[in-house]
Amino acid sequence: MASDIFERLADMPVPPPPPPKQLQAQLHERLNKRLVARQLFDLLFRGMPYALMHLMPAVVYLIRMTVAGQCEVRRPPDVTDQAPPQKPFN
Repeated sequence: MASDIFERLADMPVPPPPPPKQLQAQLHERLNKRLVARQLFDLLFRGMPYALMHLMPAVVYLIRMTVAGQCEVRRPPDVTDQAPPQKPFN
């Protein structure tokens, strides 16, 4: 049974391959469409949420500062203006 299939395949004519330039043009066209779609998907569903998530604190602070009319500087109550003494390098 397996030999029948191979014998039939051996008798079938094989079409000639397309010219190399045409083959590459078709390949590039199909591949470029897929790459652009993948990159847009990645940008819209991964890149933009990531950027917005990291940009939102700055935007919220800017809006709060604009509405309040002054810049809030928060310091812990025990911080002094002097830096602590540094240890010498050994």
